[in-house]
Amino acid sequence: MFTRSLWFKLTAAFVLIALVGIIVVAVLANQATTAGFRRYLNADQAATISQLEADLLAYYAQNGGWAGVDNILIATRPGRGQGGGAMLVDNEGQVYGGGRGRNQTVPNLQDGIPLLYNGSQVGILIVSGMAGGSGEQQFLAGVNQAILWAGLIALTLALLLGAWLAHSLTRPLRHLTHATQALASGDLTHQVPVESKDEIGQLAVSFNQMSVTLSDAQSQRQQLFADIAHELRTPLSVIRGQIEGMMDNVFGLTPDNLSVVYEETLLLSRLVDELRTLSLADAGELTLNREPVDLATLAGQAVAAFEPLAEAEGVQLTSSIPAGVPPTNADAARLQQVLGNLLSNALRHALRSDNGGAAVHLQVQPRPGSVEVSVADNGPGLSPEAQAHVFDRFWRADAARSRDRGGSGLGLAICRSIVTAHGGQIWVTSEPGRGATFTFDLPTHTP
Repeated sequence: MFTRSLWFKLTAAFVLIALVGIIVVAVLANQATTAGFRRYLNADQAATISQLEADLLAYYAQNGGWAGVDNILIATRPGRGQGGGAMLVDNEGQVYGGGRGRNQTVPNLQDGIPLLYNGSQVGILIVSGMAGGSGEQQFLAGVNQAILWAGLIALTLALLLGAWLAHSLTRPLRHLTHATQALASGDLTHQVPVESKDEIGQLAVSFNQMSVTLSDAQSQRQQLFADIAHELRTPLSVIRGQIEGMMDNVFGLTPDNLSVVYEETLLLSRLVDELRTLSLADAGELTLNREPVDLATLAGQAVAAFEPLAEAEGVQLTSSIPAGVPPTNADAARLQQVLGNLLSNALRHALRSDNGGAAVHLQVQPRPGSVEVSVADNGPGLSPEAQAHVFDRFWRADAARSRDRGGSGLGLAICRSIVTAHGGQIWVTSEPGRGATFTFDLPTHTP
């Protein structure tokens, strides 16, 4: 199990890389040192031979022969037991400096250096092992030993440094592992410390953001279930109460009592339809029958449809729709749903106006590449906090009054889903006490 850990693998990788590097450097250093040292020895030996040749010729010139030259030749030997040195063979084949007498085997004269005096050869100088020998081997052995110790020290440092780096790199990954395990067990609030700004640090930041997003989604899901249960409970309670009352003869089986049950079933049906619309939008499966649509005409039809309700409620409903608005490529039925939800929402809030008479105004404005539609009311307005949640599902600025007015809390969420599916945007601008304006835009149709 230990050998499978990322820490072990990283440490082993560092050590392996260091080991390969040390071996390569050691081999190259050994070869370079050996070659350089031997070049030095060869150059030194060449200088020594040249000097010896001059000394021998001077000796010959002074003495008229080679008698007694052994002392000069013996001085060239490296040392006892190391062999080598210089020998001289005269024209009669006698060897000097070899120390083995007159009848010794004559060395290979082809490897010798002719000694010329006044243009005549007076002998042959044979040199072997004047430099190097065991001294050279000792020097190279010392160099190799130094390289070996340096390699061992470097390998130890690589092991320590690799272990430290591996630990530093895997520590945030261990935190992430523990966090993912906590996440898998249901703890959506677990966060990991961000220890750097590199890729691992960015991964930790992304994980923390994911954790927050999942936690929020979990809370929203729980709240959604609670809201759906609440929305279903109210009409079901009314239906159950009415039916039980009629079964117990508390209420008569009259059209008025049945109409209460019917209205609540319509409310349930509308709620189910709205939830299905949202679920399709979330899944990206919301069907849009796109075609060139005159948004100005749709807006005018929506205003005309809500005029009776506005007049009955005492709300002044006006519009500003210019001519020549370019068409948009959209689903007319879905856009009618958006306009209806926005107007219905504006009428409900305009009735709560403290700024005089309730009023709602719809405006269509062509923009470069898009068409913008806004619905404004002079109701109580929205706080900045409320504006941040106004498009959330089941959110209501005033839950009690919205239920009395028949709002489900899904209308604006549906508007956002439909507009987004069309490639547009929707937003709200508002100040507390000064009403609210909901605006959406859609790209114009390009044939």
